[in-house]
Formats: sequence, C-alpha cells, structure tokens
Amino acid sequence: MQRQLILTFLLNLVAINFAFGQDTIAKDSIVKIKNPGHLYIGVDLSTPAQSIFSDKQGGQAFVSYQIKPKIHAIAEFGFEKNTFKENHWDVNVDGFFGKVGVNYFFTQESENPENGFYVGGRLAYSAYNQKIDLYPIKDIYTNQMIGEGSKEKASVSSYWVEVVIGGRLQLHKKLYADFSIHPAVYIGSKKQEDIDPLVIPSYGRNNGLFNLPIFWGLSYQLF
Repeated sequence: MQRQLILTFLLNLVAINFAFGQDTIAKDSIVKIKNPGHLYIGVDLSTPAQSIFSDKQGGQAFVSYQIKPKIHAIAEFGFEKNTFKENHWDVNVDGFFGKVGVNYFFTQESENPENGFYVGGRLAYSAYNQKIDLYPIKDIYTNQMIGEGSKEKASVSSYWVEVVIGGRLQLHKKLYADFSIHPAVYIGSKKQEDIDPLVIPSYGRNNGLFNLPIFWGLSYQLF
C-alpha cells in the first residue's frame, strides 16, 4: 500500500512538472515571437512647397524603425538644388544629403501610442557641386570692393548636427502626418579654395552658426 502511494505521488509530481514545463515553453515562445517594431517610410512636402516661391528645389524621404516603444531610429536622405544671390555673390549648388539619428517619444496617446510628440537628434552630411558665378574681390587693406570674379564648378561637402522637435498624428489607418523643426549647428566643410559655403543642400543658407530647417510630410507604416 505504501509503495502504491509513493508511486502515485511520483507519477503526479512528474505530470505536474511536465505540465509546468509545457506552460513555460509556451510562455517563452510567446516572448520570442513578440511582434517586431514598426517600420515607417515617409516623404517631405515642405521642399516641393517652398520651390513654388524660392530657388530651392528637390526632395527628401526617410525610413524610421521602432527599436523600443518610445525610441525610433531614423535615416533621412534626399537631393536639393539651391542658389545664393546677395551682396555681389551668385552661388549655385546641387547635390545629395543624408542624416542618421533617433527620435524619442516623450508623450504618446494611451489609445494610439503611434501618435505623440518627440525630441531627437541627427548627424547630417551633404556632398554637392558648387559653382560660383560671381563673387566680390576686395582690397585686403580697406576691405573695399575693387572687382568681381567667378569660380568653376567644384565638388565640396558640409556636415552639421541637428536637434529635432516634432510630432506625429494618424490621418487614416496606417497613414500619418509628421511635422518637425530641426535647429541645426554648422560644424565644417570641405571648401572650395577656402571659401566658406553660403548655401548647403538641406541645411539652407549658411548665414551664421545656426539654422532652422523644417520638415512636414507624410509617413506610412509598413508593419
């Protein structure tokens, strides 16, 4: 009788352990099969809009991947043409640019966490052609203009950093509106004969240390 009780106890213990193990495996499987982060693609509408009333032309797109619930990795890229015509300067540029960085959503809607406001940062680089059709020649002692000159087209580049402040709003199902401002700080350039760049694709006019590019466009959630 005692042996039967011991055997019954052992069989029950094995059955409980087996059931618990199966439950643990199922739970582990659920964790491993956890849905991946969302992937977005988007286009900028601000540059095409600005081209209506300015010399700035081009386009920009981006890819965004949600690596954590509040953190998205971003890659932006595009092409732009622009001119600078002021103070006896006539400069034309055209070329590509790229940016990498992250966005952090500090507020999200409880019902739809894809909506919210974010802050972030970007490292930006542009490789472009620059043609100086006109530039002032000044006296080195009096700084007075004594003539004008020009430079042939040259390949140059510039780099800068951006702070990003923006928001995203769902328009319809997987379609979203994005708006952000990008306070930018110029870092440096590969120059043409030591001439500081006056206009840079994506950065804009280089009138000082700071600039304020903007982005507003549409994004679509692929998954």
